[in-house]
Amino acid sequence: MIQTAKRLLLRFALIAKLNQFLKYYYKVLITDQAEIRGLLNKCQFLTYDSDTNVFRVNKKELSLMEKASIRSLFKKRVRKISPASIKLKDIRSTHYYDRCLEHYIYERLIEHKRNDETCWRCHAQSYRCIGWHDPLEPFETEDKREYVKKRAAEVKIPGWGVTDLGSLVRDDDGNVFRLTSKVTEGDEGVLGLVEKIKKQHYSNWLSIASPMILGYSTTTDRYNAISGRHRLAAIKFLQRQGVMSGELDIMCHVVEYPFESLTFTRPYSDKCKQCMENDNCYDNPNEEIQIFCS
Repeated sequence: MIQTAKRLLLRFALIAKLNQFLKYYYKVLITDQAEIRGLLNKCQFLTYDSDTNVFRVNKKELSLMEKASIRSLFKKRVRKISPASIKLKDIRSTHYYDRCLEHYIYERLIEHKRNDETCWRCHAQSYRCIGWHDPLEPFETEDKREYVKKRAAEVKIPGWGVTDLGSLVRDDDGNVFRLTSKVTEGDEGVLGLVEKIKKQHYSNWLSIASPMILGYSTTTDRYNAISGRHRLAAIKFLQRQGVMSGELDIMCHVVEYPFESLTFTRPYSDKCKQCMENDNCYDNPNEEIQIFCS
């Protein structure tokens, strides 16, 4: 009975992979060029390099809403385009939020910390960057109220954060953060994903049903997960642990841009800023892990 069930599960897995394989090559041969042209027509700032299969943003100064629009456009449209691939080892460094999620895995699985002791809970989830406000302008209660109304209209969520004005702070660069002391006790789903990949290996053919989208900054040389952050954190962690080879080809879409990121996420605390300055922030835990969380 058990052997029959195992054979059926294996058969279903093979059928699923074959289905994705056929869909992928159908896109390559039939629909890709039309879909790429359609995507480029939706955004005047985008180009596509057919030699490297990389999308590029060709304008350096974009507003936050223009960046958000590009990010949203990619999430909606690239599922119809067959992804290219990149060597895992070539994703050398990742942006703040992606790296912090990877470090969360390390703290939970290697250091065996509780959720409320991790940097992810202490910092990344407690200080959320939500936008930008001119640092030369005042940012008192009424200014915050007007800012929130404007952001609510931009993100199309009426009443977005209006009752939470006291939690909004602005740093010297104009980045606006929402502070919270709320801590979620449950584990992040990424831990289960790590265990699943360790047991079943990473499957590109199953992954491309919802393709990973990576942003790449030419100014910081860092990658940022526009879609697939949990997958990126899991495979980077497993690569560092020697479980996954850096030679593995990861099927994904890549969009390159001449600025830091298409997202608002960035560190607020000094400890997180120190981590971002160190590209190998937990390769040597005996020397460097103490900078993360008090």
